[in-house]
Amino acid sequence: MKTHRFENGSLEKAKETEGAGFRRLAVATTGKALRNTPTQCATPARRAPRRGKTAAEEQVTTIKAKFDVGFGNTLTIRGEGQGLSWDHGQPMMCADGSTWVWSGHANGTEAVKFKVLINDQLWCRGEDFEAVAGGETEIVPVF
Repeated sequence: MKTHRFENGSLEKAKETEGAGFRRLAVATTGKALRNTPTQCATPARRAPRRGKTAAEEQVTTIKAKFDVGFGNTLTIRGEGQGLSWDHGQPMMCADGSTWVWSGHANGTEAVKFKVLINDQLWCRGEDFEAVAGGETEIVPVF
């Protein structure tokens, strides 16, 4: 906290005066500052109001892949949009024996182009899949 010091080592303080249903501050004379006086801490700190998230910022894109990869294997997803990359796969979560799920937070209306891989090595066949931002897409990949 920055304080303003005067030549004589004292601080300027304000006296609060009341009158006719309203309050006003009057300039006080220079003197030694008192610690923890109400006039020193009367003004609360102001903060900028928090901006709530819009519906587009809160949308979640969900992709479900229906494929039984066998015991000990996993499915990963690669692509573009919503944090995906064609270079490194992100793991999909196993929902049951043949359903794998990936979720990403939609940034506006950014669509997702993707492919799934077994153990992040074997690519599924065919064209790239596409998912709508904030929607749920279910695919059946062919390997």
